[in-house]
Amino acid sequence: MKILIVNNLYPPHARGGAEAAVANEARSLASEGHEVSVMTTAPFLGLRSLRASEWKEDGIRVFRFFPLNFFWYRNDGKHNAIVRLLWYIGNFWGWHPVSVFKKVVKTVKPDAIHLHNINGISYKLPRVCDALKIPTVFTVHAVHYAVPSGVVIRGQKSSAWFRPFAYLLRRKLRSNAIVTAPSQWLLDFYAERGFFKGQKTTVVVNPLSSLSPGATSHEPRATRRFLYVGQIESYKGINLMLAALSRLPDDMRWQLDIVGDGSMMPLLRRQRDQHISLRGKLPPEDVARTYANATVLIVPSLCEENAPMVIAEAAAQGLPAVAAAIGGIPEMVKDGENGLLFKPGDADDLALQLRRIDEHPEILEPMREKAIESAARYAPDKVAGEYLKLLGK
Repeated sequence: MKILIVNNLYPPHARGGAEAAVANEARSLASEGHEVSVMTTAPFLGLRSLRASEWKEDGIRVFRFFPLNFFWYRNDGKHNAIVRLLWYIGNFWGWHPVSVFKKVVKTVKPDAIHLHNINGISYKLPRVCDALKIPTVFTVHAVHYAVPSGVVIRGQKSSAWFRPFAYLLRRKLRSNAIVTAPSQWLLDFYAERGFFKGQKTTVVVNPLSSLSPGATSHEPRATRRFLYVGQIESYKGINLMLAALSRLPDDMRWQLDIVGDGSMMPLLRRQRDQHISLRGKLPPEDVARTYANATVLIVPSLCEENAPMVIAEAAAQGLPAVAAAIGGIPEMVKDGENGLLFKPGDADDLALQLRRIDEHPEILEPMREKAIESAARYAPDKVAGEYLKLLGK
């Protein structure tokens, strides 16, 4: 089967879990003998970058181009609100990305198309696929089609201009494509805002690259080693996590490893807490080692998360999560089974769950076993099989 996968970023260019999921899907399908091609974006490197250049990566044809617009998607944080608004207008009505897409389709001649993140390419693509009469699955990974910032903080009102944006975009995205999301929470989020009416929707989780556990060292130890992996931003609950840790008993021995980068990193460096180790951004193999050495993963998000890949990655290594019960997280973490949940935004409750682990370490081993069991649903071949069924294979 010839399959064309479309995403705004593809490794080595990446921002979060969606890019890893797309790469895992592409490699899994290719390993099963399917002819897989990927269309993605690239930074502007002269007029030649406006045409799709073809590369062969891991047996996959990868077409990279710069969509004619005010800036490349990966650089959106470098521009002011006015320039970003103009960039969004380009996503609605720009002709160039659609032209490149049609040329790639003509080259690949796919039997099916899988659209992932199309922010920074063109919002026209679902309807273009309809016109081309090619079976299409459209996977939404985040809230950004209704909330351009991509961040929804529980209890905070979104900007008023988001409403006309969502109104226009839900009309633009209406098509015959089957719509999937990694969590039921995200599908419900869009349904409540009038998106994808009349279209088939279903949950398909993001695949991991592998379920092979690394060498683990989860044996009991006197010091509880907590781990945070992700963006170092306030909406990810960094301050909440630090507040919770400060409320732990003085006689409790703990260490926190923070893996990732972001705007709060300079502040954390200035604090110089002896209990906190700032690891920075690490390659995947080093992140896997941090999972192996940790007691639990902490996911303290204040924003409505969809389906954090870090929870699935940790679970595959037998590492339970202590996570905020927000967004789609409760679909991944079953309280008391493969991890623990705490009330979103409640530092006292997070501290309570961390003390519970310290005072009752016997709960850890059953949770580790359940974590590994729960990770089976993220197996790349299993997820690829679900997409093939939707695409008509």
